[in-house]
Amino acid sequence: MADADIAQSPPQPTSNTGPEKSSSLLFEWMIARRYISATKNGAGVSLISIIAFVGILLAVAVLIIVMSVMQGFRTKLLDQLLGVNGHVFVESNSAEPLNNYQLLADELRTIPGVTSSVPIIQSPVAMIAGEQQTAGVVFGINPDDLRAIELIAGEEHLIEGTLQDFGEGRKGGNKVAIGVGLARSLGVRTGDPVTLVTAGGTETPMGTAPVRNKTYEVGAVYRIGNSEYDGYFVYMPLEQAQVFFKRGTAVDKIEVRVSDPTKAVDFERSIAVAAGDQTFTYNWQDVHQSYFNALQTERGLMRIILSLIIAIAALNIISGLVMLVKDKRGDIAVMRTVGATQGAVMRIFCISGSLIGVAGSIIGVILGVLISLNVSAIEKFLSNLRGSPIFASDIYLFDEMPAQVQLGEVAFVAIFALGVSFLAALYPAWRAAQLDPVEALRYE
Repeated sequence: MADADIAQSPPQPTSNTGPEKSSSLLFEWMIARRYISATKNGAGVSLISIIAFVGILLAVAVLIIVMSVMQGFRTKLLDQLLGVNGHVFVESNSAEPLNNYQLLADELRTIPGVTSSVPIIQSPVAMIAGEQQTAGVVFGINPDDLRAIELIAGEEHLIEGTLQDFGEGRKGGNKVAIGVGLARSLGVRTGDPVTLVTAGGTETPMGTAPVRNKTYEVGAVYRIGNSEYDGYFVYMPLEQAQVFFKRGTAVDKIEVRVSDPTKAVDFERSIAVAAGDQTFTYNWQDVHQSYFNALQTERGLMRIILSLIIAIAALNIISGLVMLVKDKRGDIAVMRTVGATQGAVMRIFCISGSLIGVAGSIIGVILGVLISLNVSAIEKFLSNLRGSPIFASDIYLFDEMPAQVQLGEVAFVAIFALGVSFLAALYPAWRAAQLDPVEALRYE
């Protein structure tokens, strides 16, 4: 009776869970890995897989490098701009210069968030040293304010001379600080004389002289690392600048520095109220925003263009998988005959395509980050090898190629490459899953 009950009991359904499911997934991974490494008819598919892998790798690496260099360029330019110049500027709204600048500067310092207010005289000049001459821009500034600018007075930036005696002497003395590019153009070093020439000379019985000039001593040479600042800027004691440019007791403007330059617009409102109706204010974004917007637009377009290169590289995955499916028709039919589902076949070929993308993306990310972190050293090595600079400072502003790796940018590139690789594998995998085993085995 017991035997009859057992015989009449229906078979219990089995679930594809636990060890069986793990074994199935392991089998699919093993087959997928073998499929992208070799074929029974030759190495054609494997070669296409290698090409697809290298294409993804190089596209990912190039995108990371280019984005890092562009971000480094923007960050370094912004740091130098905000480190040397003011963040909010106060000028007279009439033809008269700022005569009460000291009281106004003291009042602006009391505004919460304002770190300094620096009276400035700014004027273009011609500079002559021996037989060399060039153009420059003079900034008249209080000695303490100049010594507070780290990009000029810092140990790694002040390469010759000293600023300790800057401003000493009658009417501010006769010493000036110049950039290393300007010193190189004039062929001067600290202690050498340099003559400054500006428009509007002294009154004479024959009328006003067209120009006036005075010889100064180079007291310090600095290097900011920006060809514009190093090649044109001259710093003169404010009191001496008032005499040389005939400003009397006035200045041209007050440069206000704030704790957060990115919020200069918000600080400008408070500064404008404190400065009064006789002045007008503007901030660094008003002067340079169009330039930084152009950089941001160029960066966005470059990201799109290089992302398309990743997509093009992923097309090789489609070509390789299509050929692989054609080459493995018999294997697919056998697997389907012995019980493999359409889902299992599709997963095998999805894994095959995705493995190429994963491997290419990982190695591309590593390569791109390593090159970005060492791009300056690589640029110098290639320049020495070539015998001429690849990254010319007179063209690209900086004396070395900047780069800044952003984790968010790296993550975006990696995720995009992985997503494109997976999408590229879907259609060939779906075609493999739809293959009719009977038709496939007919010609085997």
